[in-house]
Amino acid sequence: MDHPIEAVADNLKKVRENRGLSFEQLSDITGVSKSMLRQIEMGKSSPTISTIWKIANGLRISFTALLRKPTLKAEVKAFTSGNRLTAESEKYRLFPLISFDPQQAFETYYFEIDPETAFTGEPHEGNICEYLFVTKGTLQLSINGQIFVIHENEYITFEANLPHEYKCLSKQTVSVIMQVSYLP
Repeated sequence: MDHPIEAVADNLKKVRENRGLSFEQLSDITGVSKSMLRQIEMGKSSPTISTIWKIANGLRISFTALLRKPTLKAEVKAFTSGNRLTAESEKYRLFPLISFDPQQAFETYYFEIDPETAFTGEPHEGNICEYLFVTKGTLQLSINGQIFVIHENEYITFEANLPHEYKCLSKQTVSVIMQVSYLP
């Protein structure tokens, strides 16, 4: 049989651990002995097609889920590489970093505000939190009239269903990473 032993070993271990299964429990649901499962997971035994099918059926996963080598999904990007959105005569710049996906229920942005500039954020509908991580400068956040000052290397989290305003307090452009989290 031509399949990567390492991939089967890694995938089996990942599924077993994610589900919190002992070797005994895995053996019970697959019909494969504990010692064989342990040897497969350690990469010391190359399972037959029949054994892989038993494991896949017992775990209710696809046959290929045990065979496939995980692909590395990684990409390096600059904060400002995406589509730039502007306001306040381009003194407020917003760059989407991570778009909303229903499976992760959040989105992430990078924004910059030039000195002596403020931007008013509309209240969000629903149960939404914003997390603001100031990477450079000083940001003033006004939430329904209450003032918060967030310095470089500090962050704030707040429920974003009230009127709020972001303002640059520093003499240099303030840079912020904003995560918007959609709570159930």
